[in-house]
Amino acid sequence: MRSRSDDELYSLQNRYLGPPGRTLMWQARYSAYGLWLAYGFVFLIIRAQLGLFDGFLGYVIVVVAAVVATQYTMRVITPDRPTVAVLRMFAAELRAPRPESDTVVSVSDPRHVLVSPTRPRPREVRR
Repeated sequence: MRSRSDDELYSLQNRYLGPPGRTLMWQARYSAYGLWLAYGFVFLIIRAQLGLFDGFLGYVIVVVAAVVATQYTMRVITPDRPTVAVLRMFAAELRAPRPESDTVVSVSDPRHVLVSPTRPRPREVRR
């Protein structure tokens, strides 16, 4: 069963609701399933390289992390901004030239801080 929209722009955002008569507990756009698979694959590689969370717990963490990452990414993806455009924007952001900044470390010396023995008071307003 699919939910269909009459608007041509939003027809690209069809959602799979599950088999007829047995709807799923969630609604997801078709692009979300592909994005979830991609995130899951990347997180599996990261898990294997880092050697964290051995056993079944590791796979559960990968699935949950992929779901969370997909949810946050799908908030950005709209009919006006498709998945490919978001990926291109992310890649362009990574490749953008950054200004080179030199780090300047400054340390204040307490010998050069002026200390007054009396507390400063606000000035009186003249009328």
